[in-house]
Amino acid sequence: MTDSRARVLGTIRKTLNRTEQSPLVDSPPSVPSPRYRTPLPADVVEQFSLMHKRVHGTFEAVGCLQDVPQAVRRYLNEQSIPIKAVISPEPELSSIEWTGLDVESRASNREDASSVTMAFAGIAETGTLVMVSSRESPVNHHFLPEFNIAVLKQSRLVDSMESLWPLIGEQPRAINLITGPSKTADIEQTIVYGAHGPRTLHVILVRDVVS
Repeated sequence: MTDSRARVLGTIRKTLNRTEQSPLVDSPPSVPSPRYRTPLPADVVEQFSLMHKRVHGTFEAVGCLQDVPQAVRRYLNEQSIPIKAVISPEPELSSIEWTGLDVESRASNREDASSVTMAFAGIAETGTLVMVSSRESPVNHHFLPEFNIAVLKQSRLVDSMESLWPLIGEQPRAINLITGPSKTADIEQTIVYGAHGPRTLHVILVRDVVS
């Protein structure tokens, strides 16, 4: 250490009333965890459905995973599009019998009209879907096809954003929070759907919780 540097540091220590051996404590401030919760006017299923429909999403509840293909066919028929879809290569979706529906388990591309994905969780307070990326859950399913169908288990429905984070263990590459179909009002303040992603977002809720 040079003499000038030693003099400067000595002056600083003297001003701070520290000796050369005084340890520097570098600890984060104590910040209390938030204790607030927004009271929901309904139970989580009713609240999620209400908020999801409010942002122009569509919703249907089924009894179990094996009921999903029939719900998907019904939705695609209502949209008057081919009864085919690309599904996420996830174990739960791959284990389903997709009778009567042409499906391919792979990542989607711009040529795919519809996709079926498994949502990681849902936030009832805002009607938001939580998508966690992985090899089995590619993110392009949520952005490329025009019609996106998300399968959400009732047991993965939380009341608020604060309740979501404890469910996420090892940090994933990406977390997508999706509230309703893609839309914009940049041009003449006219809402246009499908500007940055799917034009429709349909949620199939699987009631896997015994009431």
